[in-house]
Amino acid sequence: MLVAVLRQADRALSYQVGRTFPARIAASQLLTSLVDQETGLRGYALTGDKRFLEPYRQGLISEGTIRKQLDGLVHSGDPARLALLTVDAAITAWRDQYASLNVANETRSSESGAGGSQTLDFGKALFDRVRQKGLALDTQLVRQSTDAQKDADRDRHLLVLVLSVMAVVLLTAVFGLQNALRTAVLRPMNRLAAQVAVVSRGDHGATILPEGPPDIRDMAAGVESMRLQLVGVLAEVEVQRRNLERRASELARSNGDLEQFAYVASHDLQEPLRKVASFCQLLERRYAGQLDERADQYIAFAVDGAKRMQLLINDLLTFSRVGRTTERFVSLDLKTLIAKAWNSMDDRVHQSSATLELDLDTCNKPVQGDPALLQMLLTNLIGNALKYRRPDVSPAVRIAANSENQMLRVSVSDNGIGIPDEYAEKVFVIFQRLHPRDEYEGTGIGLALARKVVEFHGGTIGLLPSPDGGTCVSFTLPFEEIPTNG
Repeated sequence: MLVAVLRQADRALSYQVGRTFPARIAASQLLTSLVDQETGLRGYALTGDKRFLEPYRQGLISEGTIRKQLDGLVHSGDPARLALLTVDAAITAWRDQYASLNVANETRSSESGAGGSQTLDFGKALFDRVRQKGLALDTQLVRQSTDAQKDADRDRHLLVLVLSVMAVVLLTAVFGLQNALRTAVLRPMNRLAAQVAVVSRGDHGATILPEGPPDIRDMAAGVESMRLQLVGVLAEVEVQRRNLERRASELARSNGDLEQFAYVASHDLQEPLRKVASFCQLLERRYAGQLDERADQYIAFAVDGAKRMQLLINDLLTFSRVGRTTERFVSLDLKTLIAKAWNSMDDRVHQSSATLELDLDTCNKPVQGDPALLQMLLTNLIGNALKYRRPDVSPAVRIAANSENQMLRVSVSDNGIGIPDEYAEKVFVIFQRLHPRDEYEGTGIGLALARKVVEFHGGTIGLLPSPDGGTCVSFTLPFEEIPTNG
């Protein structure tokens, strides 16, 4: 309908702009050209001056051009066509009965007159008839223009009405669609979102009910399926968590029992072992040389075994004591701890001509820990550097420290025999030795004890490549916690 109204309005406007208005203008121009012709003839008739015929000839040319234009604007069947033909008839009568005769009489003299007043009056009467017919044509064109304007106004009003109706229909459709969308989609989606929010807040037992259009119901069903799977997974995780807690509790109890057993066993073995070692030493001193060589060897084996057993029990006792309490954690200066550990091995340092190099300037923060355990840790690592040295090279120990991820990393490196990469983890296991006892003394607890001390302080320990080709043990310790104001 809108297209039809637009086409009708376009036709009315095109008829008015493209035909009616140009036709009126052309009719007015036609009458003007005729007035020019009549004025020129009248002047020639009165004066005999041929110069007055020039406007006549120019008007005649303009008349022909305008007349062709009118033929293109006023078609056959047009109500103004008849009025245009009557104008043509009046022009023909005026030209045949008056204008042509006057133009043909150019040879007469100016003194002979213009044919008299009767001829002029006759020409004026004929031209007045041309004027009347021209006015009738203009009246007809004005009527057509008015009718076209009315049609255009009617079509414009109809177009406005159609557009208004369409706007009302469109607004009604929009509101209806919005209401339908809210009812069919938004409300079910909001209810689904509310149910999902309940589940996401922890109420995993809340059932999600499908409702609304098929797509939303399918979505709700999918979410409900996910919820059921989540509930199943959470139930399984809860069972596993309880099992882990139970196992962790059992493991903690077992570890506690083992530590208590190791402590009690090592402590209770001290007294009988001391007696065994004392009596073996008494046998060695009293009967040395009185028995045969084999007996002396047996006594020496017994004394050595008792000493090594005593050393092993002491190390086990020390190992079992690590981690039993954190009450002795204080702020410590790493350089002071290193100095005490180095001075405690003064005899071994002089015997081996060992040297110590420190690189602690980049990190001067104090550490938090047990002073006895940390000094034992450093003494153990420095003692290993002095023990596992090369026979032809004096031991060179280098200790460096730097900050790493809110921890202090300490590296103790030497130029000794080193540890092969395949034993990098094995050496930290208790009682693990890489060399026979007759080659290097020890119980195999030293690095296991170092790991326990470091892990007790919340750090980690491991081996790194040594710049001198020896061993580099690197571990981390926590900085001293500095309280903040407020």
